[in-house]
Amino acid sequence: MATDDGTGRRTLTRERILTEAMRLFGENGYQATSVAAIEEAAGLSPGSGALYKHFRSKADLLAHGIGGQLETSADLFEHLGDTGPSDVPLNERLAHLVVAGLHRLDRERDLNRLIFRDLARFPDLLEQVRRQEMQRLAHAVGEWLAGQVGSDRERDWSAIATVLTGAVANYWALRDVFGSHPSGVSEDEFIAAVVDLVAALITSRS
Repeated sequence: MATDDGTGRRTLTRERILTEAMRLFGENGYQATSVAAIEEAAGLSPGSGALYKHFRSKADLLAHGIGGQLETSADLFEHLGDTGPSDVPLNERLAHLVVAGLHRLDRERDLNRLIFRDLARFPDLLEQVRRQEMQRLAHAVGEWLAGQVGSDRERDWSAIATVLTGAVANYWALRDVFGSHPSGVSEDEFIAAVVDLVAALITSRS
């Protein structure tokens, strides 16, 4: 029993280190976050080296943190959220999709900040994010758009999905930096504009 309790405590400590490290990386940047700061945030003695009982290095910790966040999106549409059954009007389904995308970006705030600020110096991790997150997202959204009733199969829905996901990511990123979008366009206004544009593509013929 003591061994089980010890293993459980070790697992909880490891998870706490991962959570706090990703938060600090997201808030302050990878380079500016010290091992001692992570230890202190995780409830360990800062500067004690306790982190190294769980991870080989700060870079190893980063890799595990990113891998863990990517694993949470194994079922992509469940992670995006319910986009609505086919009997729901198209504009509502599209709005659900955009809202789910924005919520997903909020949930992955730390990872997204790392992508923009720090991952260029870690090409293997950047490639992992590209394959497991970006490509899968664009493909899944493209398939969803192509599957809507009335969609013109002649359109390049993969390219349109890239434009759509890029617009949502850009809106989120600028809002994250400035606190609100610098254009003054509200989230509701942005969603309505995206819905109008994409709905027009779905319902018109190329």
